[in-house]
Amino acid sequence: MGQEHRRAKRFNVSMAVTLVLRDTKNRLALADPVPGALVDPSLYGARLSVPHIRTGSYHLFYACNDDPHMVIHLEVIDREEGDRLVIPAHPVWFDHVLSSPTKHFELGLEFLVPPEDPNITRLHAFLAIHPSLNGGWLKKLFRLG
Repeated sequence: MGQEHRRAKRFNVSMAVTLVLRDTKNRLALADPVPGALVDPSLYGARLSVPHIRTGSYHLFYACNDDPHMVIHLEVIDREEGDRLVIPAHPVWFDHVLSSPTKHFELGLEFLVPPEDPNITRLHAFLAIHPSLNGGWLKKLFRLG
């Protein structure tokens, strides 16, 4: 077996997120948002756990790979403070985890913005400093940047 070579450090977290399938050509949200958990983000992408891979008539992975105008907006929301980060992303892999009691899906996303993007920089600065996620964390995050 070969050894994995990652481009950047990954953070071991579990943070609630929302995925929104968007048509960038027409600037439309195409279906209902999909709740999920951000599991191990890096500067370039993340692995997510989602309860289902379909939203409306769209498959999150295949819709984006079949049409270059479709992207996923990864939304991180701090409900207590009312703030949010939005990071556009493209799915690169998915897997149905049938061995889990929840039979959830895992989805690998590649961010469509560079690591220097303010939203990615703030997210990772926060994760490096605060490994536990408490209420109001996104407001504190904006004070870091």
